[in-house]
Amino acid sequence: MNLHAADATERSRLPKRLLGRHIAVVVICAIVSYWYGSALYRRFSRTWYVAHNIQGFVAYGYHEDEISPDRRHAAIAYTDESKVLDLASGKELSRLEKYSQKGLSDFSSDGKIISRFTGNNSDGQKAYLWNASDGRMLGSIDAPENENFEKCFPLFSPDGKKIVGAFDQGVVIWDSTDLKRLGQVEIAWSEMEWYRRVLAWNPANQELTAVDNDGKLLRIEMSQATARPMFAEQQRSVTHVKWSPDGTRLLTIDRDDKSVAVWNVETEAVVATIRDNDVDFAYFSPNSQDVVTLAEREDIVRERWTPSVWDRSTKIWDATTGEMVSELPTIGGVTFSPDWTWRAETGPEGLRIARFDGSESCHFPGWFDGHGCSCIFAQDNRSLASVNGSGRVVIWRQRDPARFWIDFVTDHRFWLTVLPLIILAWAMSGFRTWKVSVAI
Repeated sequence: MNLHAADATERSRLPKRLLGRHIAVVVICAIVSYWYGSALYRRFSRTWYVAHNIQGFVAYGYHEDEISPDRRHAAIAYTDESKVLDLASGKELSRLEKYSQKGLSDFSSDGKIISRFTGNNSDGQKAYLWNASDGRMLGSIDAPENENFEKCFPLFSPDGKKIVGAFDQGVVIWDSTDLKRLGQVEIAWSEMEWYRRVLAWNPANQELTAVDNDGKLLRIEMSQATARPMFAEQQRSVTHVKWSPDGTRLLTIDRDDKSVAVWNVETEAVVATIRDNDVDFAYFSPNSQDVVTLAEREDIVRERWTPSVWDRSTKIWDATTGEMVSELPTIGGVTFSPDWTWRAETGPEGLRIARFDGSESCHFPGWFDGHGCSCIFAQDNRSLASVNGSGRVVIWRQRDPARFWIDFVTDHRFWLTVLPLIILAWAMSGFRTWKVSVAI
């Protein structure tokens, strides 16, 4: 009798020992299922999602980056290292050899990368070129002797065949293939202007335009080593020259009242005047029909020389009439997709991707880290690459409704949500069995 009682007691203890294991399994499965289920919900409830999250692509700090004109690759550098990222796959394409803090200046349409001019060489000031696909150094170009290239950022022509560099007394142009100097033109610059704002290539005919110290538009003719006035009659001093994508018009910002003028190159006349408050930057839409202006917000009271990138308004204007088309609800840095369907805004609160008309918006907080950030849409309008100051690179993708169920089922988070639920159901079934055995 005692033997049977002991055996019954042991059988009752066995399910009790398993109870703790079942509870642990239930808790773990519930946590895993909730964690990945929430991530799965966020992934498929938003139009945009994180396709690649690359932590520490370069070291923490204020980085430099240049994007290829075809929006396929990005060169990202910090201190002694510079890498080229393939935006489609989110993988490292190459590393620039012998980079050593040379800086990044531009990315050509034929896959070359050029550095800034460095003055720490025993053989003079040089800017170095690399092949982006394999990181191989292609050579260097030499700055003219006794000239200060401290603020010079060499730029490629739209076709990638030429390089232009501005120095204190003018511009120098090199051939990007054999790296030979093609010519030099003297221009008096304004000390207050950044060279990238007063130099512009015409994408249609590869001509170079500049703005001199007096605010005059100049056409650079390298064959004759001259800089001639762009227009016979130019009444006001300007700055910030920018060509339209079709090469038929250009815009300038008035040096005094900050108004924007749209010029018809053929007629040499201003066809539209855009009057906004303290325009800091302006450029054409992809179809050349509209103009985007970034200006200091009127509702922000600031010192005259302390503008903030987070206090900017973004407005769209008709390039023919100068009438405002729309004012976008933005306060930070804004970039548009190539077809202008989407816009991305970066600011202290993170990254926001929204449709141009504001009908749809996705907010990703915690992306900005205080060291500066940049982002650009891919040419297909469905991908966005972002880089923040920590060297974190994120590739965002637009969800494809036609592949919703395929993407949903093949996503690893789906299985990491479903499998814990199956195990959870099995554990609960075992828990019920234990309750029955105890009752017996």
